[in-house]
Amino acid sequence: MIVVAGTPGTGKSLLGVNLSRMLKRKFTTISWIVLEKGLWLHYDAARRSFVIDDRAIIETLRKYTDYVVETHWLELFESIADSIEGVIVTRCNPVILLERLERRGWPARKIAENVEAELTGVIAGEARALAEKGIPVVEIDTTRGKPSSNAALAIDMLRKGESNCCIDWLAILDEKKLEFLLERLARLSSGVNTT
Repeated sequence: MIVVAGTPGTGKSLLGVNLSRMLKRKFTTISWIVLEKGLWLHYDAARRSFVIDDRAIIETLRKYTDYVVETHWLELFESIADSIEGVIVTRCNPVILLERLERRGWPARKIAENVEAELTGVIAGEARALAEKGIPVVEIDTTRGKPSSNAALAIDMLRKGESNCCIDWLAILDEKKLEFLLERLARLSSGVNTT
């Protein structure tokens, strides 16, 4: 199984679909598996998401070894590390990600939570735990570039067994953009969505 992980809005699905096409594998997402198999405990209306039954999804995932599986939750995969050939983490400039999520019309706090996660590299950090288990982990900046080109780059790196990390947005963003972003996140965290 190849896992494509990233913060919502970073281009996981586009990259994953291209990856599956190039590798001639089926593509699925954790969300689709959970909904199709009824693997949730309850629905969290405030976050607009299902709370997943961890044990049930882990057991089910073992049946998806020939797939490209998309997720934004890598911790789940640590217990089935032996089934994973590689992990691709999609990364996106947090300023661009903010714009993408606002266009989706998401609640302010959910936007802030996801942009903060990308800014601080939460999912990339989870991926490093898998890299420590010997699984190749590749970070791809999906801010620009075609999903097909990004997928081809990821395949090439995985085939070579290359791991690469760590996109550090806090170091990359210039002071003005970082200040703008932090101000917007503060407003969004308070529940104010002023685009």
